[in-house]
Amino acid sequence: MDRRISSLFVATLLATFQSVFSLETVDCVEAQPKPQSKPAFVLEGVELAHNIEIDEFTLSRNGEGIRMINFLGFEYKVYVASFWTVDELKSIEDILACDKPKRMDFTFLKSFGKSKVSKAWSLQLDDSVSYKYDSWAEDRAAFIEFFGDIAQGGTQTVIMIGDETIVIDQGVEKGKIIGKDFQKAFLSMWFGEKPVTSQNPKNC
Repeated sequence: MDRRISSLFVATLLATFQSVFSLETVDCVEAQPKPQSKPAFVLEGVELAHNIEIDEFTLSRNGEGIRMINFLGFEYKVYVASFWTVDELKSIEDILACDKPKRMDFTFLKSFGKSKVSKAWSLQLDDSVSYKYDSWAEDRAAFIEFFGDIAQGGTQTVIMIGDETIVIDQGVEKGKIIGKDFQKAFLSMWFGEKPVTSQNPKNC
């Protein structure tokens, strides 16, 4: 049975991203880009393109979702997340083996100061990353430091190309982390044993 991408996912980001993967296994085969003539998909007022271009590659949007947090018993929408790849990928192993670009965007529905942004990423990384390695602590600290204040409607972007993870904050490249280990750790936050939102949503 082939599980296809849901058009809208609210509350559990993991379910949308995991729906990218079918139960079959395939090699890194380039997906056909969706027609650019289609209007952008809109989620919570955020326009999500069907295709984006990175280094002459066409990436297709494979999933989107809303990050929810629980505060004092109330659910709040924090950001819209979206995920693009060139290829039809079936597992974390497929993602890591494919050196073509991969991109995740986080478009915030509210504004936050740097301290809250840093705390949110710290808690997400500590709660949900299931893969660790020798230099994880240093890479984790560098990743968090890349981000500053975030405006309402601002987007944080993580792009993986080869062994580089490039971090862009509201259109400005802030730096990069080298190594497949960091990519595997970052992806384990979404597709690993304790994915974001499923085990402790109030911590972000």
